[in-house]
Amino acid sequence: MTIWLPRLSQSDGPLYRRIADQLERDVDSGALPPGTRLPTQRELAKRLGITVVTVTRAYSEAAERGVVESTVGRGSFVRERRNDVALIDLSTNVIHGGSPLMSAALAARIGAAMTLPYGIGGGSERHRAAGAAWMQRARNDAQASRVIVTAGAQQGILLAFAALLEPGDLVLTEEVTYHWMRSAAELVRARIEGVAIDRHGMLPDALEKAARKRGAKAVYITPTLQNPTGSVMPEKRRRDLAAVAERHGLTIVEDDVYGFLADGAPKAVTTFASGIFLTGLGKSVAPALRVGYVLAPQALIPRLESLLNASTLFTSPIVAEIATSAIEDGTAARLAAQRRESIAQRARIARQILGRHAGGSDERSAHLWIPLPSRWTSESFASAARARGVGVATASQFAMTKDVPNAIRVSIGAPASEGELESALRVLASLREGEEITRQAAAAV
Repeated sequence: MTIWLPRLSQSDGPLYRRIADQLERDVDSGALPPGTRLPTQRELAKRLGITVVTVTRAYSEAAERGVVESTVGRGSFVRERRNDVALIDLSTNVIHGGSPLMSAALAARIGAAMTLPYGIGGGSERHRAAGAAWMQRARNDAQASRVIVTAGAQQGILLAFAALLEPGDLVLTEEVTYHWMRSAAELVRARIEGVAIDRHGMLPDALEKAARKRGAKAVYITPTLQNPTGSVMPEKRRRDLAAVAERHGLTIVEDDVYGFLADGAPKAVTTFASGIFLTGLGKSVAPALRVGYVLAPQALIPRLESLLNASTLFTSPIVAEIATSAIEDGTAARLAAQRRESIAQRARIARQILGRHAGGSDERSAHLWIPLPSRWTSESFASAARARGVGVATASQFAMTKDVPNAIRVSIGAPASEGELESALRVLASLREGEEITRQAAAAV
Protein backbone atom coordinates (compact mmCIF):
# COMPACT_ATOMS: atom_id res chain seq x y z
CA MET A 1 0.00 0.00 0.00
CA THR A 2 1.37 3.42 -1.02
CA ILE A 3 1.84 6.04 1.67
CA TRP A 4 0.17 8.88 -0.23
CA LEU A 5 -0.73 12.23 1.28
CA PRO A 6 -2.32 15.03 -0.77
CA ARG A 7 -0.75 18.50 -0.71
CA LEU A 8 -3.93 20.26 0.26
CA SER A 9 -2.37 23.65 0.86
CA GLN A 10 -2.11 24.11 -2.92
CA SER A 11 -5.87 23.85 -3.49
CA ASP A 12 -9.09 25.72 -2.73
CA GLY A 13 -12.66 24.50 -2.32
CA PRO A 14 -14.36 21.76 -0.28
CA LEU A 15 -11.90 19.43 1.41
CA TYR A 16 -13.10 16.23 -0.27
CA ARG A 17 -12.80 17.85 -3.71
CA ARG A 18 -9.31 19.16 -2.92
CA ILE A 19 -8.24 15.60 -2.08
CA ALA A 20 -9.75 14.29 -5.32
CA ASP A 21 -8.13 17.11 -7.33
CA GLN A 22 -4.69 16.35 -5.91
CA LEU A 23 -5.17 12.62 -6.46
CA GLU A 24 -6.06 13.27 -10.10
CA ARG A 25 -3.03 15.53 -10.55
CA ASP A 26 -0.69 12.92 -9.07
CA VAL A 27 -2.12 10.23 -11.33
CA ASP A 28 -1.83 12.44 -14.42
CA SER A 29 1.77 13.37 -13.55
CA GLY A 30 2.78 9.73 -13.15
CA ALA A 31 3.53 10.04 -9.46
CA LEU A 32 0.85 7.40 -8.89
CA PRO A 33 1.09 4.86 -11.72
CA PRO A 34 -1.81 2.56 -12.72
CA GLY A 35 -2.33 -0.28 -10.27
CA THR A 36 -1.05 1.65 -7.26
CA ARG A 37 -2.93 0.68 -4.11
CA LEU A 38 -4.04 3.76 -2.18
CA PRO A 39 -4.26 4.15 1.60
CA THR A 40 -7.47 2.87 3.12
CA GLN A 41 -10.06 5.52 3.78
CA ARG A 42 -9.61 5.12 7.53
CA GLU A 43 -5.80 5.32 7.27
CA LEU A 44 -5.85 8.44 5.11
CA ALA A 45 -8.41 10.09 7.38
CA LYS A 46 -6.18 9.41 10.39
CA ARG A 47 -3.07 10.80 8.68
CA LEU A 48 -4.88 13.96 7.60
CA GLY A 49 -6.82 14.40 10.85
CA ILE A 50 -10.19 14.47 9.09
CA THR A 51 -13.35 12.32 9.09
CA VAL A 52 -13.64 9.04 7.22
CA VAL A 53 -16.76 10.44 5.51
CA THR A 54 -14.67 13.18 3.89
CA VAL A 55 -12.20 10.65 2.51
CA THR A 56 -15.09 8.46 1.31
CA ARG A 57 -16.47 11.40 -0.65
CA ALA A 58 -13.02 12.16 -2.06
CA TYR A 59 -12.48 8.59 -3.24
CA SER A 60 -16.01 8.51 -4.69
CA GLU A 61 -15.32 11.74 -6.57
CA ALA A 62 -12.05 10.31 -7.93
CA ALA A 63 -13.84 7.12 -8.99
CA GLU A 64 -16.46 9.14 -10.86
CA ARG A 65 -13.67 10.91 -12.73
CA GLY A 66 -12.23 7.54 -13.74
CA VAL A 67 -9.10 8.01 -11.62
CA VAL A 68 -9.49 5.16 -9.13
CA GLU A 69 -11.52 2.00 -8.69
CA SER A 70 -12.49 0.41 -5.39
CA THR A 71 -13.39 -3.18 -4.60
CA VAL A 72 -14.84 -4.34 -1.30
CA GLY A 73 -12.23 -6.40 0.55
CA ARG A 74 -9.35 -5.31 -1.70
CA GLY A 75 -9.21 -1.55 -1.38
CA SER A 76 -8.78 1.36 -3.80
CA PHE A 77 -6.40 1.32 -6.77
CA VAL A 78 -5.31 3.80 -9.44
CA ARG A 79 -7.04 3.00 -12.73
CA GLU A 80 -5.34 2.99 -16.10
CA ARG A 81 -6.70 6.11 -17.75
CA ARG A 82 -7.52 5.29 -21.33
CA ASN A 83 -7.97 7.91 -24.04
CA ASP A 84 -9.50 5.54 -26.58
CA VAL A 85 -12.92 5.32 -24.97
CA ALA A 86 -15.60 5.76 -27.63
CA LEU A 87 -17.31 9.03 -26.78
CA ILE A 88 -21.06 9.47 -27.00
CA ASP A 89 -21.16 13.22 -27.45
CA LEU A 90 -24.19 14.93 -25.92
CA SER A 91 -22.49 18.33 -26.02
CA THR A 92 -23.16 19.05 -29.71
CA ASN A 93 -26.66 20.29 -30.39
CA VAL A 94 -27.52 18.42 -33.56
CA ILE A 95 -30.79 16.64 -34.23
CA HIS A 96 -30.74 13.26 -35.91
CA GLY A 97 -33.83 12.06 -37.67
CA GLY A 98 -35.37 11.60 -41.08
CA SER A 99 -35.39 8.54 -43.26
CA PRO A 100 -32.78 7.70 -45.95
CA LEU A 101 -35.57 8.02 -48.51
CA MET A 102 -36.09 11.65 -47.54
CA SER A 103 -32.36 12.31 -47.70
CA ALA A 104 -32.32 10.79 -51.17
CA ALA A 105 -35.22 13.03 -52.15
CA LEU A 106 -33.19 16.09 -51.20
CA ALA A 107 -30.10 14.81 -53.00
CA ALA A 108 -32.09 14.23 -56.20
CA ARG A 109 -32.73 17.98 -56.47
CA ILE A 110 -29.04 18.84 -56.85
CA GLY A 111 -28.91 18.03 -60.56
CA ALA A 112 -31.76 20.36 -61.47
CA ALA A 113 -30.35 23.11 -59.27
CA MET A 114 -26.98 23.05 -61.07
CA THR A 115 -28.52 24.98 -64.00
CA LEU A 116 -29.49 28.01 -61.90
CA PRO A 117 -27.93 31.36 -62.91
CA TYR A 118 -25.43 33.48 -60.97
CA GLY A 119 -27.18 36.04 -58.80
CA ILE A 120 -26.67 38.80 -56.25
CA GLY A 121 -28.82 39.80 -53.30
CA GLY A 122 -31.18 38.25 -50.83
CA GLY A 123 -32.47 35.46 -53.06
CA SER A 124 -34.83 35.04 -56.00
CA GLU A 125 -38.49 35.89 -55.57
CA ARG A 126 -39.33 32.19 -55.47
CA HIS A 127 -36.66 31.41 -52.87
CA ARG A 128 -37.83 34.26 -50.69
CA ALA A 129 -41.43 33.16 -51.03
CA ALA A 130 -40.46 29.68 -49.83
CA GLY A 131 -38.78 31.26 -46.80
CA ALA A 132 -41.88 33.29 -46.06
CA ALA A 133 -44.04 30.17 -46.33
CA TRP A 134 -41.72 28.30 -43.94
CA MET A 135 -42.07 31.11 -41.39
CA GLN A 136 -45.87 31.16 -41.54
CA ARG A 137 -46.11 28.83 -38.54
CA ALA A 138 -44.76 31.57 -36.24
CA ARG A 139 -45.17 34.70 -38.36
CA ASN A 140 -48.34 34.54 -40.42
CA ASP A 141 -47.58 38.06 -41.69
CA ALA A 142 -44.35 36.93 -43.43
CA GLN A 143 -44.06 38.27 -47.00
CA ALA A 144 -41.46 37.42 -49.63
CA SER A 145 -40.54 41.10 -50.07
CA ARG A 146 -39.32 41.23 -46.45
CA VAL A 147 -37.31 37.98 -46.51
CA ILE A 148 -33.55 37.56 -47.02
CA VAL A 149 -32.18 34.09 -47.83
CA THR A 150 -28.96 33.39 -45.89
CA ALA A 151 -26.35 30.67 -45.54
CA GLY A 152 -27.91 29.40 -42.32
CA ALA A 153 -29.38 31.06 -39.25
CA GLN A 154 -25.91 31.94 -37.92
CA GLN A 155 -25.32 34.24 -40.88
CA GLY A 156 -28.74 35.70 -40.19
CA ILE A 157 -27.67 36.62 -36.65
CA LEU A 158 -24.49 38.24 -37.96
CA LEU A 159 -26.33 40.24 -40.63
CA ALA A 160 -28.91 41.40 -38.07
CA PHE A 161 -26.24 42.63 -35.68
CA ALA A 162 -24.26 44.28 -38.46
CA ALA A 163 -27.40 46.08 -39.66
CA LEU A 164 -28.43 47.29 -36.20
CA LEU A 165 -25.21 47.92 -34.27
CA GLU A 166 -22.18 50.18 -34.48
CA PRO A 167 -18.87 49.37 -32.76
CA GLY A 168 -19.34 49.84 -29.02
CA ASP A 169 -23.13 49.49 -29.11
CA LEU A 170 -24.78 47.20 -26.58
CA VAL A 171 -26.91 44.15 -27.33
CA LEU A 172 -28.85 42.56 -24.49
CA THR A 173 -29.57 38.84 -24.30
CA GLU A 174 -30.54 36.08 -21.87
CA GLU A 175 -28.00 35.49 -19.11
CA VAL A 176 -27.35 32.08 -20.65
CA THR A 177 -27.81 31.79 -24.39
CA TYR A 178 -26.56 30.37 -27.69
CA HIS A 179 -22.80 30.82 -27.47
CA TRP A 180 -22.16 31.59 -31.16
CA MET A 181 -24.34 34.66 -30.70
CA ARG A 182 -21.40 36.07 -28.73
CA SER A 183 -19.07 35.53 -31.71
CA ALA A 184 -21.42 37.39 -34.05
CA ALA A 185 -21.66 40.34 -31.65
CA GLU A 186 -17.91 40.43 -31.16
CA LEU A 187 -17.32 40.39 -34.91
CA VAL A 188 -19.21 43.68 -35.27
CA ARG A 189 -17.44 44.91 -32.09
CA ALA A 190 -20.66 45.21 -30.10
CA ARG A 191 -20.85 44.78 -26.34
CA ILE A 192 -22.98 42.07 -24.73
CA GLU A 193 -24.87 42.07 -21.45
CA GLY A 194 -26.85 39.17 -20.03
CA VAL A 195 -30.33 39.79 -18.62
CA ALA A 196 -31.86 37.70 -15.85
CA ILE A 197 -34.18 34.84 -16.77
CA ASP A 198 -36.53 32.44 -15.00
CA ARG A 199 -38.17 29.22 -16.14
CA HIS A 200 -40.23 31.20 -18.69
CA GLY A 201 -37.31 33.08 -20.22
CA MET A 202 -36.14 36.69 -20.02
CA LEU A 203 -37.69 38.79 -17.25
CA PRO A 204 -39.38 41.98 -18.52
CA ASP A 205 -38.44 43.95 -15.38
CA ALA A 206 -34.79 42.95 -15.79
CA LEU A 207 -34.86 43.99 -19.45
CA GLU A 208 -36.43 47.30 -18.48
CA LYS A 209 -33.71 47.95 -15.93
CA ALA A 210 -30.89 47.01 -18.30
CA ALA A 211 -32.32 49.09 -21.16
CA ARG A 212 -32.77 52.14 -18.95
CA LYS A 213 -29.27 52.06 -17.49
CA ARG A 214 -27.19 50.90 -20.41
CA GLY A 215 -28.66 52.50 -23.53
CA ALA A 216 -28.82 49.27 -25.51
CA LYS A 217 -29.72 49.16 -29.20
CA ALA A 218 -30.97 45.58 -29.60
CA VAL A 219 -32.08 42.52 -27.67
CA TYR A 220 -31.41 38.96 -28.87
CA ILE A 221 -33.81 36.29 -27.59
CA THR A 222 -34.89 32.72 -28.29
CA PRO A 223 -38.37 32.55 -26.77
CA THR A 224 -39.29 29.13 -28.16
CA LEU A 225 -37.16 26.26 -26.82
CA GLN A 226 -34.38 28.52 -25.65
CA ASN A 227 -30.82 27.28 -25.95
CA PRO A 228 -29.59 26.04 -23.47
CA THR A 229 -32.50 26.06 -20.99
CA GLY A 230 -35.18 24.56 -23.25
CA SER A 231 -37.86 26.97 -22.01
CA VAL A 232 -40.91 28.15 -23.97
CA MET A 233 -42.00 31.69 -23.18
CA PRO A 234 -45.77 32.15 -22.60
CA GLU A 235 -47.63 34.72 -24.67
CA LYS A 236 -48.11 37.24 -21.86
CA ARG A 237 -44.35 37.32 -21.23
CA ARG A 238 -43.79 37.82 -24.96
CA ARG A 239 -46.18 40.75 -25.05
CA ASP A 240 -44.57 42.28 -21.95
CA LEU A 241 -41.06 42.00 -23.43
CA ALA A 242 -42.27 43.50 -26.69
CA ALA A 243 -43.74 46.45 -24.77
CA VAL A 244 -40.43 47.05 -22.96
CA ALA A 245 -38.54 46.92 -26.24
CA GLU A 246 -40.91 49.40 -27.84
CA ARG A 247 -40.63 51.84 -24.90
CA HIS A 248 -36.82 51.86 -25.05
CA GLY A 249 -36.31 51.72 -28.80
CA LEU A 250 -34.79 48.24 -28.73
CA THR A 251 -34.89 46.24 -31.92
CA ILE A 252 -35.68 42.61 -31.18
CA VAL A 253 -33.63 39.89 -32.88
CA GLU A 254 -35.72 36.73 -32.45
CA ASP A 255 -34.09 33.36 -33.09
CA ASP A 256 -36.62 30.64 -33.94
CA VAL A 257 -34.42 27.76 -35.10
CA TYR A 258 -36.11 25.33 -32.66
CA GLY A 259 -39.64 26.58 -33.17
CA PHE A 260 -40.53 23.68 -35.48
CA LEU A 261 -40.31 21.34 -32.46
CA ALA A 262 -42.96 23.23 -30.50
CA ASP A 263 -46.36 22.75 -32.06
CA GLY A 264 -48.79 25.22 -30.58
CA ALA A 265 -46.14 27.65 -29.32
CA PRO A 266 -47.34 31.24 -28.75
CA LYS A 267 -46.96 33.90 -31.42
CA ALA A 268 -43.49 35.25 -32.12
CA VAL A 269 -42.37 38.19 -29.98
CA THR A 270 -41.75 40.18 -33.17
CA THR A 271 -45.48 39.87 -33.87
CA PHE A 272 -46.01 42.38 -31.08
CA ALA A 273 -43.06 44.74 -31.70
CA SER A 274 -40.72 45.74 -34.49
CA GLY A 275 -37.80 43.40 -34.97
CA ILE A 276 -35.94 40.81 -36.98
CA PHE A 277 -37.18 37.22 -37.01
CA LEU A 278 -34.86 34.47 -38.20
CA THR A 279 -34.75 30.73 -38.61
CA GLY A 280 -32.95 28.03 -40.58
CA LEU A 281 -33.30 24.50 -41.92
CA GLY A 282 -30.20 22.91 -40.37
CA LYS A 283 -32.03 21.75 -37.24
CA SER A 284 -35.43 21.10 -38.79
CA VAL A 285 -34.63 19.46 -42.13
CA ALA A 286 -30.98 18.39 -42.48
CA PRO A 287 -27.73 19.58 -40.85
CA ALA A 288 -26.03 19.95 -44.24
CA LEU A 289 -28.82 22.15 -45.61
CA ARG A 290 -27.25 25.46 -44.62
CA VAL A 291 -30.11 27.75 -45.52
CA GLY A 292 -31.62 30.41 -43.29
CA TYR A 293 -34.33 33.02 -43.62
CA VAL A 294 -34.41 36.51 -42.13
CA LEU A 295 -37.71 38.40 -41.90
CA ALA A 296 -37.17 42.11 -41.31
CA PRO A 297 -39.01 45.43 -41.55
CA GLN A 298 -39.06 46.70 -45.14
CA ALA A 299 -36.83 49.65 -44.24
CA LEU A 300 -34.01 47.28 -43.19
CA ILE A 301 -34.07 45.06 -46.28
CA PRO A 302 -31.70 47.21 -48.42
CA ARG A 303 -29.18 47.33 -45.55
CA LEU A 304 -29.35 43.57 -45.03
CA GLU A 305 -28.96 42.92 -48.78
CA SER A 306 -25.93 45.21 -48.89
CA LEU A 307 -24.31 43.36 -45.99
CA LEU A 308 -25.05 40.01 -47.61
CA ASN A 309 -23.46 41.23 -50.84
CA ALA A 310 -20.39 42.42 -48.94
CA SER A 311 -19.91 39.07 -47.20
CA THR A 312 -20.91 36.29 -49.64
CA LEU A 313 -22.62 38.16 -52.54
CA PHE A 314 -25.52 35.71 -52.23
CA THR A 315 -26.53 32.42 -50.71
CA SER A 316 -25.70 29.44 -52.92
CA PRO A 317 -28.57 29.14 -55.44
CA ILE A 318 -28.09 25.36 -55.48
CA VAL A 319 -28.69 25.03 -51.75
CA ALA A 320 -31.48 27.62 -51.82
CA GLU A 321 -33.19 25.74 -54.67
CA ILE A 322 -32.99 22.42 -52.83
CA ALA A 323 -34.53 24.08 -49.77
CA THR A 324 -37.21 25.82 -51.84
CA SER A 325 -38.37 22.71 -53.69
CA ALA A 326 -38.37 20.73 -50.41
CA ILE A 327 -40.60 23.38 -48.82
CA GLU A 328 -42.87 23.56 -51.87
CA ASP A 329 -43.57 19.83 -52.17
CA GLY A 330 -43.80 19.15 -48.43
CA THR A 331 -40.54 17.21 -48.04
CA ALA A 332 -39.20 19.78 -45.56
CA ALA A 333 -42.36 19.58 -43.47
CA ARG A 334 -42.21 15.77 -43.42
CA LEU A 335 -38.55 15.81 -42.35
CA ALA A 336 -39.31 18.35 -39.64
CA ALA A 337 -42.17 16.15 -38.41
CA GLN A 338 -39.85 13.14 -38.23
CA ARG A 339 -37.39 15.14 -36.14
CA ARG A 340 -40.21 16.34 -33.93
CA GLU A 341 -41.31 12.74 -33.32
CA SER A 342 -37.71 11.63 -32.74
CA ILE A 343 -37.10 14.32 -30.11
CA ALA A 344 -40.41 13.53 -28.39
CA GLN A 345 -39.42 9.87 -28.09
CA ARG A 346 -35.91 10.74 -26.89
CA ALA A 347 -37.35 13.13 -24.31
CA ARG A 348 -39.50 10.31 -22.95
CA ILE A 349 -36.41 8.10 -22.70
CA ALA A 350 -34.48 10.85 -20.92
CA ARG A 351 -37.17 11.38 -18.32
CA GLN A 352 -37.57 7.67 -17.72
CA ILE A 353 -33.84 7.29 -17.03
CA LEU A 354 -33.05 10.58 -15.29
CA GLY A 355 -36.37 11.06 -13.50
CA ARG A 356 -36.42 14.22 -11.42
CA HIS A 357 -32.81 14.94 -12.45
CA ALA A 358 -33.87 15.59 -16.06
CA GLY A 359 -34.14 19.32 -15.33
CA GLY A 360 -36.90 21.77 -16.15
CA SER A 361 -36.62 21.97 -19.94
CA ASP A 362 -39.83 21.83 -21.96
CA GLU A 363 -40.67 18.26 -22.98
CA ARG A 364 -40.40 19.25 -26.66
CA SER A 365 -36.83 20.51 -26.28
CA ALA A 366 -33.87 18.92 -28.06
CA HIS A 367 -31.69 19.61 -25.04
CA LEU A 368 -31.94 19.27 -21.27
CA TRP A 369 -30.69 21.96 -18.90
CA ILE A 370 -29.74 20.08 -15.74
CA PRO A 371 -28.81 21.92 -12.50
CA LEU A 372 -26.15 20.13 -10.45
CA PRO A 373 -25.86 19.58 -6.69
CA SER A 374 -23.28 21.62 -4.82
CA ARG A 375 -20.76 18.79 -4.63
CA TRP A 376 -20.26 19.15 -8.39
CA THR A 377 -19.13 21.98 -10.58
CA SER A 378 -20.27 21.72 -14.18
CA GLU A 379 -16.62 21.24 -15.16
CA SER A 380 -15.99 18.42 -12.69
CA PHE A 381 -19.22 16.68 -13.70
CA ALA A 382 -18.31 17.01 -17.38
CA SER A 383 -14.86 15.60 -16.63
CA ALA A 384 -16.33 12.64 -14.76
CA ALA A 385 -18.83 11.99 -17.55
CA ARG A 386 -16.14 12.19 -20.23
CA ALA A 387 -14.01 9.69 -18.30
CA ARG A 388 -16.98 7.34 -18.66
CA GLY A 389 -17.37 8.02 -22.37
CA VAL A 390 -20.06 10.74 -22.38
CA GLY A 391 -19.61 14.35 -23.45
CA VAL A 392 -21.82 17.15 -22.07
CA ALA A 393 -21.72 20.93 -22.40
CA THR A 394 -20.89 23.05 -19.35
CA ALA A 395 -22.81 26.16 -18.31
CA SER A 396 -19.79 28.42 -18.79
CA GLN A 397 -20.09 27.99 -22.56
CA PHE A 398 -23.46 29.79 -22.51
CA ALA A 399 -23.00 32.33 -19.71
CA MET A 400 -23.25 36.02 -20.60
CA THR A 401 -22.71 37.21 -17.02
CA LYS A 402 -20.07 36.63 -14.37
CA ASP A 403 -22.50 34.51 -12.35
CA VAL A 404 -22.33 31.15 -14.09
CA PRO A 405 -25.08 28.68 -13.20
CA ASN A 406 -23.97 25.30 -11.89
CA ALA A 407 -25.56 23.26 -14.67
CA ILE A 408 -24.92 21.22 -17.80
CA ARG A 409 -26.66 21.02 -21.15
CA VAL A 410 -27.41 17.58 -22.55
CA SER A 411 -28.35 17.35 -26.23
CA ILE A 412 -30.65 14.37 -26.64
CA GLY A 413 -30.77 14.69 -30.41
CA ALA A 414 -27.02 14.22 -30.86
CA PRO A 415 -26.53 10.42 -30.56
CA ALA A 416 -27.01 8.50 -33.80
CA SER A 417 -29.46 6.09 -32.16
CA GLU A 418 -31.80 5.82 -29.21
CA GLY A 419 -29.65 2.96 -27.91
CA GLU A 420 -26.60 5.25 -27.74
CA LEU A 421 -28.70 7.88 -25.99
CA GLU A 422 -29.91 5.39 -23.39
CA SER A 423 -26.34 4.24 -22.68
CA ALA A 424 -25.13 7.81 -22.26
CA LEU A 425 -28.03 8.84 -20.04
CA ARG A 426 -27.48 5.84 -17.79
CA VAL A 427 -23.92 7.03 -17.25
CA LEU A 428 -25.20 10.47 -16.24
CA ALA A 429 -27.82 8.89 -14.01
CA SER A 430 -25.18 6.76 -12.28
CA LEU A 431 -23.15 9.89 -11.50
CA ARG A 432 -26.21 11.44 -9.88
CA GLU A 433 -27.00 8.20 -8.05
CA GLY A 434 -23.46 8.32 -6.69
CA GLU A 435 -24.36 11.69 -5.19
CA GLU A 436 -27.43 10.15 -3.51
CA ILE A 437 -25.44 7.20 -2.13
CA THR A 438 -22.69 9.46 -0.79
CA ARG A 439 -25.24 11.71 0.90
CA GLN A 440 -26.95 8.72 2.51
CA ALA A 441 -23.61 7.39 3.77
CA ALA A 442 -22.74 10.77 5.27
CA ALA A 443 -26.09 10.94 7.03
CA ALA A 444 -25.62 7.48 8.49
CA VAL A 445 -22.28 8.26 10.19
